[in-house]
Amino acid sequence: MRKPQSYLLSLSYLILSWTLLLWLHFSTEPNAFAHLVAIPSLLLFTGFSAYHLASKKNSCC
Repeated sequence: MRKPQSYLLSLSYLILSWTLLLWLHFSTEPNAFAHLVAIPSLLLFTGFSAYHLASKKNSCC
């Protein structure tokens, strides 16, 4: 995969995960699904995209 495509993919994961986190925070009442499944998985997506952004930035020409 080329660098601009992977950068765009990482940014889209980051934007999507934070949008969903904010939406969950403001629109749902506290429940077990949000706290045990949805929020941790969205945080994993955030970490995944941050890792790819950092690794692509370090491997720049």
